[in-house]
Amino acid sequence: MTHGLQIVLLVFAAVGYAGAGVSLAVSRQRKLTEGARDLGMLGVAAMLFLFAALCTVIGVGVIGVPAFGGVVLWASYLFMAQRIGLFRIEAGGPPSAEEETSEEPRRAK
Repeated sequence: MTHGLQIVLLVFAAVGYAGAGVSLAVSRQRKLTEGARDLGMLGVAAMLFLFAALCTVIGVGVIGVPAFGGVVLWASYLFMAQRIGLFRIEAGGPPSAEEETSEEPRRAK
């Protein structure tokens, strides 16, 4: 198999894994807001995952599914879940002077 074909298969796989992660995030958000499972989105996620896994197995082998697919699926789920408001990832800055002074008496006790 040529390297060009492997790259094309991995690009298709990346799109499939990313779509599956997004579908899972949307399904979870709908379950939390509406209270019912969105079987359509779960079906789309399963279909995209199977397509991507097939492309990965043909392109690089079975070990590529967890190594490549797991990372892309996880990252796309996190990015979409944060975007639709399921949770926030924020970098904390250094504590302010007020927080430091309020913690000092507790440490002394």
